[in-house]
Amino acid sequence: MKTQAMTSGLRLTLSKTELQALLTLARYGARQLETNGHSYLVPRRQEAVAGDVIHGLERGLADLQWKQAEAQARRDAPKREAAARAAREHHAEVDGFFVWGMLGDWTDLSDDPDRRQWADMFHPDTQPREQGEIRRNVWRIFISKRGAAAGDLVVLPGDCTQTADRGEIEPLTRAIIAGHIGAA
Repeated sequence: MKTQAMTSGLRLTLSKTELQALLTLARYGARQLETNGHSYLVPRRQEAVAGDVIHGLERGLADLQWKQAEAQARRDAPKREAAARAAREHHAEVDGFFVWGMLGDWTDLSDDPDRRQWADMFHPDTQPREQGEIRRNVWRIFISKRGAAAGDLVVLPGDCTQTADRGEIEPLTRAIIAGHIGAA
């Protein structure tokens, strides 16, 4: 506790624990005055301001708790954002290929039913075609392999899973890789 004498009063700086202890004591004292009636130790003028003092201490404690909660939320925000991002993204390596998956809603833009061209359904530049396939809450996977040479980057056409199950990503990736190797 820190105190600072002023010309018209005393300025106190209390920790949360000190504030809670002072508030408990003030409430106890006010209850004692109510149950016992007027005390010869406490003048009526002080009895009259007791309620205001208690209310001020309660308001101060509520403000302190609110500020602590806000500070905790600011400190935890990066962790929450990272967890949310991790829930929406998937990174893996399958048979030497790097796989990146994004959970979302996707629409097929391709006019050829044998060739799929998936796009984020809610991107402002996406214009879904009529009778186009839409998959909601599924994994869109991207597959690449980087060779030893800097310019030797192989990117395979990706696809979307049928459901939001992460377990579907690896079999779909293996099927795309097998199709790519079989075509080559």
